[in-house]
Amino acid sequence: MFIRKSIQVAIATLVMGVSAHASTAFYSNESAFLAASGGSLAFESFESATQPSSTSVGFAGGTFSCAGSSYCPGFFGITTIMADTGVKSIFFASPDTAIFTFDTAITAFGLHIGGAGNVGASTLTASLGNGDSGLALNNYSNASGYFSGNNQYFGAISNTGFTTVSFHSSNTGDGIYFDSMSYGVTTAVPEPETFALMLAGLGLVGAIARRRKAKQA
Repeated sequence: MFIRKSIQVAIATLVMGVSAHASTAFYSNESAFLAASGGSLAFESFESATQPSSTSVGFAGGTFSCAGSSYCPGFFGITTIMADTGVKSIFFASPDTAIFTFDTAITAFGLHIGGAGNVGASTLTASLGNGDSGLALNNYSNASGYFSGNNQYFGAISNTGFTTVSFHSSNTGDGIYFDSMSYGVTTAVPEPETFALMLAGLGLVGAIARRRKAKQA
């Protein structure tokens, strides 16, 4: 009875440990992100986006807004500069914060980034609403010129849903553009290491149970 109870407790502990913490994988390559997502994501090129206020842009499925006082409102909104798909993109400027808010929780998010790193090296941090964060750009400098295009990519896939993604840059006066956004609930299965952790834990419990049984024999 004690051994059976120990196994039940171990399984419950492992499952709680896996589900209670958000595990997020970050991507800098669009093909890798889309392959890992399992497909079926919504795509947004902001061609039909609207700007109902000086600090908010609306698109199908959510909003894009800015928080701060350096360039927002003012340098923020919809533009025809640096579009990756179609003729429109959305933009903000550092050190203000850009925030994507989705109508329903998602587990996968990816988009193209342009214009960053023109006023000095930029470290662009992406913070998910589930508490995880990653570097969209790490000490990045754009030596190709301001209008060189959307040549960077950021993606995130998590096992815990989130409704917001916030971007904040380390420098000031950097115009940053976003386009070709993919988002939704991923069809990908949980990470292999999650199952490996569970199996390792069960193996340890099994070994303890066998040892106890051998001593009692």
